[in-house]
Amino acid sequence: MLLERSPTPSPSGQAMAYHCPSIAVAVVVHDGTVLVGRRADDALEEPGRAEFPGGKVELHESAAEAAARECLEETGVAVRMLDRPCTVVAGQPPLRTISFHWAAPLDPGVPPRPPFAWLTIADLSRCRFPAANDTVLAILRAEHAAPGHGGS
Repeated sequence: MLLERSPTPSPSGQAMAYHCPSIAVAVVVHDGTVLVGRRADDALEEPGRAEFPGGKVELHESAAEAAARECLEETGVAVRMLDRPCTVVAGQPPLRTISFHWAAPLDPGVPPRPPFAWLTIADLSRCRFPAANDTVLAILRAEHAAPGHGGS
């Protein structure tokens, strides 16, 4: 699914800015763990909160491609998208949408770059995520608690 964007040249004329950007997020899961980072304490939005890797969808790419690109850029972990529907939530202005794409690492042996790390699903309850992540967190917890997944 391609998401509509409204590009405008930046003041430098070299990069594109978006009036209503869309954000794509990679929810990378492997053996009961998920790839999670922590926003800097001086971040403009939601400082100190936990986050999945992600960022703005660029004009030339799909949301899934953006999620994979952002994951590699932020964590050093290359991923493949899983064959399951993404979860889309409305973003707070000026964001249009936030799409969460399920993924798996291409090479589980590659350690993620800090501040990202592999956390167990149970450990997610100790993390403070932005509210936009609530649906995805509920899905992760429900799947972990399902019979056969070793959940509680």
